[in-house]
Amino acid sequence: MSQPTPLPLSGPMLGQALRAGARGAVHRSLADRYFMALAVSLCGYAIFGKGFAYLGLAPLYIGEILLGLGVLVLLFSGCLLGTLTNLTNLLLTALCLWVVIRMVPFIGIHGIDALRDSVLVLYGAFAFVACGLLLQRPSRLPLTLGLFGTFALIYGAYGWVPYALAQIPQLVPAWPGSGLPLVLLRPGEVAVHLAGTTVFALLFFRRVNWLWLLLLLVAIGLTAGQSRGGMLAIALPVGCAILVSGKTLDALKALGVALVLVGAASSLAGGLEIGSSSRGLSLEQIMLNALSIFKDTSEAGLDGTKMWRLRWWQDILGYTVHGQHFWTGKGFGISLAESDGYQGTIVPGTPILRSPHNAHLTILARAGVPGIVLWVAMLVSWFAMMASSMLLARRRGEQGWFRLFLFLACYLTSILVNASFDVALEGPMLGIWFWVLLGLGSGSSMIYRAQSVGGPPPMPRRILQRRPANRDGLKQPN
Repeated sequence: MSQPTPLPLSGPMLGQALRAGARGAVHRSLADRYFMALAVSLCGYAIFGKGFAYLGLAPLYIGEILLGLGVLVLLFSGCLLGTLTNLTNLLLTALCLWVVIRMVPFIGIHGIDALRDSVLVLYGAFAFVACGLLLQRPSRLPLTLGLFGTFALIYGAYGWVPYALAQIPQLVPAWPGSGLPLVLLRPGEVAVHLAGTTVFALLFFRRVNWLWLLLLLVAIGLTAGQSRGGMLAIALPVGCAILVSGKTLDALKALGVALVLVGAASSLAGGLEIGSSSRGLSLEQIMLNALSIFKDTSEAGLDGTKMWRLRWWQDILGYTVHGQHFWTGKGFGISLAESDGYQGTIVPGTPILRSPHNAHLTILARAGVPGIVLWVAMLVSWFAMMASSMLLARRRGEQGWFRLFLFLACYLTSILVNASFDVALEGPMLGIWFWVLLGLGSGSSMIYRAQSVGGPPPMPRRILQRRPANRDGLKQPN
């Protein structure tokens, strides 16, 4: 593996690299420039959503450009073979190969649609790129945390602003020449990043300003009222982080503030409605969203969409697990909604439905049982790797590493939860985030296990929690 930091790493070698990263020593190499471009692009997807995804010229938009450049960077880094020493990445390789096998025969039939549908899995190349960037230079790991710390500070306070503006099309400028909106966000996408921001603040921030917390809770209430998937995408990973990290008391205080705020909004405004949506910011709406997951609520908008999804998902199980498409699925390029009879009425000006609002069942429908088995095996291996690394870090008393692995696991969980209720991984807005986080987790775990002691150096003190050895039990790199 190429210099400057080959694997396996000794403790002193890793410590020197990490200390260099903490001082901001970023060499202006091609890989470093790509690393920063990827970080900026991820922020663009989070803030502008699908509007940012339109950056570029068809068929080469920003996501495809980043993917192509990332593969080149990985090839020249000399770390490609190193990424394949990880079980998760081996399973991902097998999954990508199977998807290519099932996609190629349909290119002649469906053209670009076959390629577009396959990015659900083939964006997995970003996982190899992210993992390879960390293996090539571990100093990028604390730099990544520092960058996300800045992102969390900004997004936690103002992440709701572009989403609220996107609900009023008259206020959103359009891309020149195309007429497409510059900002186009869905509540589930915003909810995922709010979950990541909340977990990061819970695990790493020294303290939070009450105004920042107030704005964060307003944003969470807004997305929870607009989307059931978004509500779960926040509640499940944040709840897991609270339980595992032992921050229950702090969470209860914040929950109390949130209930008061949402209750006040309900009583003063009768539920603040956003744009043309029938769901508003109210305690009643959030409770209805939660109840509708488990039982009927007599709300046509909630129960109707739930039954529509359940019937479609049952049909997919029927023609794959129990039917003629067991081994192959229906392939890539075909519109599953039209093929399965769930297209419904097409409203002019709205996108044509293609996928069943569940990434797992989309993989099953398109790649058959072999595809879903590889997908589940890959996810299980990654989460097992995160859990194993967390337990090892806790046993060693290395709280910085423990929090890092917990943060990555919770963030990825949030995306998976949202992808179980919405078309999420099929597009670059959350798809690229998902695969980059998965690659960061794999690379971080490989770096951690390659050195015997130590942890990431202190992050910038204005952002992250102080970590003195006599209080947190952390060992600084030698």
